[in-house]
Amino acid sequence: MKIGLVRHFKVAQQPVSGRMSGKQFNAWVEAYNQSNIESGVFSNSELVWEVCLSSDLPRAIHTATQIYSGDIIYTQQLREIEIVAASQTEIKLHHSIWLALGRIAWYIGHSSQRESRGSTLLRTQAVIERLERDFGSSNVLIVTHGAFMKVLAQQLALRGYIGKRIFYPRNGELYLYEKDS
Repeated sequence: MKIGLVRHFKVAQQPVSGRMSGKQFNAWVEAYNQSNIESGVFSNSELVWEVCLSSDLPRAIHTATQIYSGDIIYTQQLREIEIVAASQTEIKLHHSIWLALGRIAWYIGHSSQRESRGSTLLRTQAVIERLERDFGSSNVLIVTHGAFMKVLAQQLALRGYIGKRIFYPRNGELYLYEKDS
C-alpha cells in the first residue's frame, strides 16, 4: 500500500499585521478556515492514484480538485487540528505567538483547546484503520493540513510505513509512505 500525503495549497487569506486579542485571533482562524487558496503546483510522483481522500475544509477541497481528476472522498476526519486562543485575555499578541501558544496548549492537553492530543491520535488511528481496511491494495492520495499531517505521518511510521519524516509540511508537496502487504 502506498499513501501520499499532501498539504493543501497556500491559503489566500493573509495574516493580520500587528497584534490582536484572543477573540480577534479566533475570528482570524475562522476566516482562515473558510478562505480560498492560491493556485499551486503539485509535486506529483509518477504513481497513479486510485483513490483520493480529502479534508472537507475549503482549502483542502479546492486543492484536491486541482490535483486529482477522479471522484474524491471528503471527510471531517482529515481536518486540521482545531486551534483557538489559549486565553481570552484582551492582551494583544502577534498571530504567530497565538498560534504557538495554541499548539503548546494542545500538546499539553490544556482545556482551552477543543480537541485534545489524545483525541487527535485516536482520529489519526481511525484514518489509518479505514485506509487499510477499505483501500488496502490501492495507492491512496490524502489532501489534508499541516499539523494533522505531521501527526498522521508519525502514526504511519509507528505502523511500519516507510517515508520521509515531515518537519514542516510544504504546501502542494507529496510525502510518500509505503508498507509492504
